[in-house]
Amino acid sequence: MRLIATASLSALTLMIAGCGSHDGGGDPVKRVDPASLEVKEAAADEPDAILRVDEVVLRNPDLSTLARAIKAAELSAALAADKPMTLFAPDNGAFDKLGVDALADLLLPENKARLAALLNYHIIPGRLTAADLRKQIGDKGGSIELTTLQGEKINASIELDQVRLSDASGDVGSIQQADLAASNGMVHVIGQVLEPQQ
Repeated sequence: MRLIATASLSALTLMIAGCGSHDGGGDPVKRVDPASLEVKEAAADEPDAILRVDEVVLRNPDLSTLARAIKAAELSAALAADKPMTLFAPDNGAFDKLGVDALADLLLPENKARLAALLNYHIIPGRLTAADLRKQIGDKGGSIELTTLQGEKINASIELDQVRLSDASGDVGSIQQADLAASNGMVHVIGQVLEPQQ
């Protein structure tokens, strides 16, 4: 009887040891150490921390038209710069509203300066989260003006709990997806191409 119990105990010990080595070996107790869990959590956040604004756009399939426009305007280097910025990124549907002909015309090499000005109208110096925008809008009584890299202003307000951006013509785009973090700024996806006066 003692021999059977000893054999069962040995088999159980081998099974436990085998389970511990399936995912890379080592002592199972060490893998549940709080310090090692903290390291794993930091590693999970790492990809967001290393992407620049231009890379956030490139990796988002909903922003493929914007990525083409950035390339045509030769703005990739500017969006990869170390200076913090906030990009209000029109999604593919926003560019579709311009019409196929208007978009094709905008992407022509001879219109590069106009396209660059249009895209710079969607960039604000400094890193603004959606919470930052909401706080500034609330502090200023319901709306704020944001000066763009293009030089003109866009208006930001809150309506039906959405942050809304108005361009020089009064066209409005809401933030559809907020706070896509980048190492050099923040990207907010919007549903409208904002157009400056000039």
